[in-house]
Amino acid sequence: MLARQRGWTRWEVFSIHFDKAASDLVRENGLLKPTGVARRTFDRWVSGEWHGTPRPDTSLVLERLFGVPVRELFRAAPEVLRASAAPLPRAHLQAAQTIDARWATSRLSLTADSSGSWHTWELEGRRVFDGTSLAVHFQGGDYRNGVLHLSVTDRLRQFLRPVRRGAVLTTLDDADGRVRTYVLDARTARGLLPAENGSSIPVDQVQELDDLTYGLIWAIANADDGLLADDHLLECQQDALSSFLKLPSSALSKSWVPGLTAVGASWMGSYFCARHISARLTGTSGLPLYWTREQFGEEAVGWLLYTHKHAYLRRTEKLSSSAEPVTRTFCIPEAAVSDSQPYERLLLFLAIALMEMHHVTVRVCSEQEFSAVDGFVLIPRQQAIVANWVRSEEMWHASTTTSRPQLRSYADTVEQASAYDVIAGRTPLHRLQALAAYLRLDWAWLTRRCRALGEQGVCSVIQPRSRLLSTEELDAVLAYVGSLSAE
Repeated sequence: MLARQRGWTRWEVFSIHFDKAASDLVRENGLLKPTGVARRTFDRWVSGEWHGTPRPDTSLVLERLFGVPVRELFRAAPEVLRASAAPLPRAHLQAAQTIDARWATSRLSLTADSSGSWHTWELEGRRVFDGTSLAVHFQGGDYRNGVLHLSVTDRLRQFLRPVRRGAVLTTLDDADGRVRTYVLDARTARGLLPAENGSSIPVDQVQELDDLTYGLIWAIANADDGLLADDHLLECQQDALSSFLKLPSSALSKSWVPGLTAVGASWMGSYFCARHISARLTGTSGLPLYWTREQFGEEAVGWLLYTHKHAYLRRTEKLSSSAEPVTRTFCIPEAAVSDSQPYERLLLFLAIALMEMHHVTVRVCSEQEFSAVDGFVLIPRQQAIVANWVRSEEMWHASTTTSRPQLRSYADTVEQASAYDVIAGRTPLHRLQALAAYLRLDWAWLTRRCRALGEQGVCSVIQPRSRLLSTEELDAVLAYVGSLSAE
């Protein structure tokens, strides 16, 4: 496929390029002694039926020639290459292959540069998200005076003109010959466009595509597009939600609102449960104990993005004091950690860090047996407010109980889970360091990246458009985590 894209399907043409790459390697490393490629060998390679790998010296030349590891050259061509009918720059192909290989929820389909259409970046959901896609424009970057620049061209202007969601991916070869990819939100880029072509847009190093920026793009694009698709449906249900709040208990099927996306259903469940809890805490005395059901980053994204979650968290913060802080317990078994990709674990970490930033002490129980416990808020010896929407067949289940046996059962659950707290610590720093270790995240890298992205702002990478989302708290928690590196 790579040979076809470059127009090297004739042995005579391929040999010219192979011999040049071999000569370049010999000049750099005199120990190499690669030989030319026989016509029969070449025919077997491009037939797609040859298995194995060539001799080591020949493999080095092929890697130099195509910019792809030799073990990949002799496997089935990825879909990202099959979708491209015409030659594309090597850096773009290599970046696309790397993105799809690194993140299982990514599908980046390239179209020919000469076709006039744009590339498509599909972002699949795993547990909550429906999946969505972005239009993508690939363009090489120019590194000048320590700053990466994106040249303003007619092609770039054409891509940025539509108001659809999109991303500009800028590629740059580093000193080691590795292609680095940087991402710029199309809406942000549109606002930076100068009046004339020939100038450039600066791209900050913090916008490099890695587990943190990919995770945020994946989460925001999916949550935003799902809520935008449901905006009218969600608005029409506000009166009905208010009537359900008056009931002592309620459980609503997801089929109650036909056509609602999975993201819309999760938002509605989260929104109702937040209102249900807040209404029943009004006028009570005593410090509530919170139990939450989120185990995966995809489930915890609401804390980072939903505006009603932010207001709910600020109300919770007012209940805390230095002598008696509010606590919230998560059940995150090791199996859930193992079943999560690094970018998902980063999202979960940031959601918990957001609570610590708002003076909520977080406990993390690792025992699998507590996974089935519904979300609840316990006011000891007074009442337990059950409110759950996570991993549920229903949109939500909400109720309140004052039964003494049930109150004792909830209290025992909190007490037993606290005995298995895997992030116990005296300060937020100690707890979050332990959490990072439990989630298998590199603390030094994490705090450095969060600090840089918090200063720059998430909107440089991707912007939400729904009125129900905000990145204000997300930027704040990134800066907060970044500040912990100095403690």
